[in-house]
Amino acid sequence: MLSWFLHHPAVQFQFSSEECLSRTPPERFRRLWIELLAAGFLWGLVSVGLWHGGQWLFGQSVRLSFLPNLLVAAGVVLGLYHRATTSLVRVLAGPDFARGVLSACALAMLFVGGFMAMEPGWYLQEQVLPNWLAWVRPESKIDRLLLLLPLWGAWSMLILPQFHRPAADDAVVCAVARGCGPFTAAVIMGALLVATIGYFAYLPWTQVTIPVVGVIAAVAGGLALARRNGAMDRNVLLATNLLTQLAVLLAVAANSVSR
Repeated sequence: MLSWFLHHPAVQFQFSSEECLSRTPPERFRRLWIELLAAGFLWGLVSVGLWHGGQWLFGQSVRLSFLPNLLVAAGVVLGLYHRATTSLVRVLAGPDFARGVLSACALAMLFVGGFMAMEPGWYLQEQVLPNWLAWVRPESKIDRLLLLLPLWGAWSMLILPQFHRPAADDAVVCAVARGCGPFTAAVIMGALLVATIGYFAYLPWTQVTIPVVGVIAAVAGGLALARRNGAMDRNVLLATNLLTQLAVLLAVAANSVSR
């Protein structure tokens, strides 16, 4: 079971070394887009569990009320997206160690700050869904955010290859790009737009900026990272994933603060 997990394409793509990845048949990654979305959804559930677990442990103390947010931010930066964090720092800071450390600290602080600006929002009024649909929209606004962020990140890895061809010698990323065409990426984007607008409908009309920011971060931000990196490879895809999540988080936080 453990061996199957470690050699699963989604796990290999996000955690394996370049040498190990190069030994894997590229065609195994043609359906990676499905697994990335599934992994993103599962991580969203884990994030919700982390936040509520931290709330249960530390939420009663005003002085420790920031810890649930810190716990989730640490889970993102050091957990499933550890390699994505490393990739983003390397692309932005280059080989300079000091700049890399500063970039990593700034990245972690932005995630913590974004989560700190959020609130559970149980009391915020919004249109009530029919009973048969109520289960798709958690009551806690933080839960909604935590479920959406990984899906935005996963989608960013699917849309970027539609605008920038992978390096010709990168067989794995080329296989990922072939497996998810523009139509599939557009359909997933449409679903994310609907879900995001529906989840944050309690905010003023400016909440439409949230999905706009996500799209800009995935496309323009990803292209900028690819240009800085010199090629569109796995590191750029992973870096774009984390960059898009951070952009959506900050957009939600800004809308929440200005409400």
